[in-house]
Amino acid sequence: MNKCRLVLIVCFIISTQFIVRAATATEIDVSVNRSRVKPGERVEITIKTNSSEAVQAVLLTPTVGTSYLSLTPIPGQLKSVRAEVSLSGNAAQGLYVVHAWTGDRTQPSGVGKATFLSGRLINDFFIPAYLDTNKPAADLDDYLKEFRSIGGNFLIAHNLITPSKAYYPSRIASTDVFRGAANDLVELTLNEADKRGITVLLSVGWDMTKQSPFKDRMGEIKAIATELYGLYRQHPSLAGFYSYQEGSGTYFAPFVREFSQHIKSLNRNLLTACAPHVDDPLLAGYLSTVEELDIIIYQAGVMASYRTDNRKMYPFRRVKDFCSLGAGARRLQNKISINHVELFGYLENRLTPETTATTYNNIYQQILSAATVSAADGISFFTYQAHVYETAKKLREVSRSREAVVDGIKAFDLITAKISRQDNRVTVYFPYSDWMIERWHNYFLPALDAFRVIGVPVSLLPYAPPLDESVYPYYPFHANKDVLARLLRERAVLLLPNVSGFQQTDSDLIKAFVEAGGVIVAFGPEVPMGRSYERQELFGIEEGTRSATHAAVVVREAIGGRVKVGTRFSLSSLELPSWTAKTARVIATFEDGSPALTIGKYGKGKIVTVVPDAWTAAHKLPDLVRDALDYAIGASGKSSLVDIVGTDENSDVAIAQTPSGFRVALVNYKNVDVEVLLKPVVTMNGSEWFDLQTAGKLVSERNLKVRVPAHGFRALEFRAGLVH
Repeated sequence: MNKCRLVLIVCFIISTQFIVRAATATEIDVSVNRSRVKPGERVEITIKTNSSEAVQAVLLTPTVGTSYLSLTPIPGQLKSVRAEVSLSGNAAQGLYVVHAWTGDRTQPSGVGKATFLSGRLINDFFIPAYLDTNKPAADLDDYLKEFRSIGGNFLIAHNLITPSKAYYPSRIASTDVFRGAANDLVELTLNEADKRGITVLLSVGWDMTKQSPFKDRMGEIKAIATELYGLYRQHPSLAGFYSYQEGSGTYFAPFVREFSQHIKSLNRNLLTACAPHVDDPLLAGYLSTVEELDIIIYQAGVMASYRTDNRKMYPFRRVKDFCSLGAGARRLQNKISINHVELFGYLENRLTPETTATTYNNIYQQILSAATVSAADGISFFTYQAHVYETAKKLREVSRSREAVVDGIKAFDLITAKISRQDNRVTVYFPYSDWMIERWHNYFLPALDAFRVIGVPVSLLPYAPPLDESVYPYYPFHANKDVLARLLRERAVLLLPNVSGFQQTDSDLIKAFVEAGGVIVAFGPEVPMGRSYERQELFGIEEGTRSATHAAVVVREAIGGRVKVGTRFSLSSLELPSWTAKTARVIATFEDGSPALTIGKYGKGKIVTVVPDAWTAAHKLPDLVRDALDYAIGASGKSSLVDIVGTDENSDVAIAQTPSGFRVALVNYKNVDVEVLLKPVVTMNGSEWFDLQTAGKLVSERNLKVRVPAHGFRALEFRAGLVH
């Protein structure tokens, strides 16, 4: 028999054995009827299997533990059972895990999982290698008690393989850990998480114990994920896997897709997560299209921006800006978005030279900014264990850092539960563009600060291509119909700060959006051209061939209650392209009569164009901008709630509507107190103000002047009867 024939026979035998094993493998499919559950709601659980063995299941309740589910057969469906779970009004917050199995619980023949989220997540990047090597179990017990005491309910077990070894019994990476040994720190962690009701994701990287070619790393990552799942799938607390590899540009999306697809091949309901950081905001949109990705943790990058090789020194408010990308991305496929706060410091931000822990104010103010992100699902620390819990054993000064986390979570719970759960009235849209990285820093971030100046909270929405056009390096060409339908359904108002033009995909989207009744507010000095529309037809204005230097803006038509006809706003020699009104109504002009603010109609929709850039407009024409935004919000079928006067770029704001009024959170990052005036927009009767922090009544007046403490916040509620 020749060698080639022998190889073919061996391959046939192996493949046949594999097919037989695959055909007879136990499959358990667990499904829940909703992925997000509110207190008082009921979850229906369905479990199907191809096994002749009986199925058992438990529910891991966050911070409580596991309990057996009562399973009943589904009439007419063989090998199918169901269960129901009703959440009480004060149900624990966090990720609930349904864990089903056949055979022995500790060595199951089959495993199925499903999860649903209720309330907010508080996550820590837990590093098992930091546990006390002499008494790891006792140290873990102390840490988990500490973590739970600050509100923690979720863990990402991180750095499971270091250059020195793997901290579990790996057959891939070098290790001194054996099955059943006390130094299996992953087993130890999951055992405790099962008992305490803490949901865990295992962080998966490559084999760091040897120097392998980069081209082999994805293969190692997949092999290690498979190995970890095989070792620990029997634990109810194991809900999925997190990608150790990070990224900051759209190049990262294909990696996340391949990683997530492999995790889903192990068990389709395992959760997948990644933590990108920001160079290119379009990455958020591309991650939103990865169907297999479940959790996005956008890194705030504020403390990290003080590194010696990265001295960007971002202000605290950038936590909201960066994390809002994740919150915007989650909306396409209802993903979980978790905000991110850094507890470490570089150089001047270290608490002391002996530790990397950062100061009270650095931690507390990051958390306050994270709390004002609209509609996020929780907060993540990097890392409470390493930078606070561990260092506090040696340095008493770190107790202040712990206090910052405790105080911050208290504020975070208040603001997110009562105020920032709602999406904002207006949304800044990031279009698809090769130049978005450059425009992100030069135009979009200043625009986000401009809206802070006028006290208007904004949401962020990154461009998301159609799912079948979301694979790099190919360019997308068509509008995303799912995004269009959602924008129209939500009656969104899109803000475009100094967008020069759209490629085909966004040109089609924006045109269709406005035609169908959508509303846009575009700030200059560039007004976007399009490939599927003529700019002068859509916006109603035409750009001239010259520029002009302007000294004032004069209001020609009142579109709101703040600014009267004839009001004049002074400018400081502002040089801008000249424009001519075609079909648009001119609301305000420059001193030479050229349009400064116009309103256009296209199809069923409206477009407001503010020729000055957002930063200049917010500083020089604040009430005119407020009137313009009010007009746009009204055209979308909604209404503004309150004018906030006295904030600047060193602040953050969140607003929520209530049945009897509204609530507002004001964050002040300055070193001094700030006085802010709150003026309800709608006429009210019998109005009252309440302090949400003290639950005390303040005044029974319509307008409220309030002092926001330095490095602090205020949370307030306005209650009244509506007159009109």
